[in-house]
Amino acid sequence: MTDLNCLTLPTAKDDIRMRTLAKGEGLFYQGDEAMAIFVVRKGRVRLVRHLMEGRSVSLYVAQAGQSFAEAALFSSVYHCDAIADVASEIEVHSKASVLQALDTSHQASLDFLAHMSRQVMALRTRLEIRNIRSAKERVLQFLQLEVQQADMTVTFAGPLKDVAADIGLSHEAFYRALSELQSLGLISRSGRSITCVS
Repeated sequence: MTDLNCLTLPTAKDDIRMRTLAKGEGLFYQGDEAMAIFVVRKGRVRLVRHLMEGRSVSLYVAQAGQSFAEAALFSSVYHCDAIADVASEIEVHSKASVLQALDTSHQASLDFLAHMSRQVMALRTRLEIRNIRSAKERVLQFLQLEVQQADMTVTFAGPLKDVAADIGLSHEAFYRALSELQSLGLISRSGRSITCVS
């Protein structure tokens, strides 16, 4: 599931701009006019939505090679903030250029539709994982879906607390579940690399 959001956007090279963001810098904010969609070339960008009661919710963390804010193509404003977790380099694809490419290229339209379909499947899988009540079972199911089959290992690019948030656990509950799985001999851990033991 790690690479399902990767996409080569159908924008002409002359229409692609680059943005460099410092850690903590915003690319856009909730309510800003939706002008473009983006691809992370280096770094990590977190999408955060602010709720009416004052809380903030982390929606997604885009890693290198992943696109985000595709909904901007069909919205007048952005519905969240995009904040660099670390120093990042971002491709900026103007909304007009992408829509024109999708309108004029059958293959580009099919590729984009396939990309969005994979995102929906990945989201449904995440929702299924979040519905598992036991933290230990939730973490184990998530890891089994994430591992590369060759060595049964997954290495996370970002902090493990981001993984915890992604599957709906506090980082304390996530680390407790990891420790329990490790003590049961179901996983082994080395930093951000986790191996499922069969």
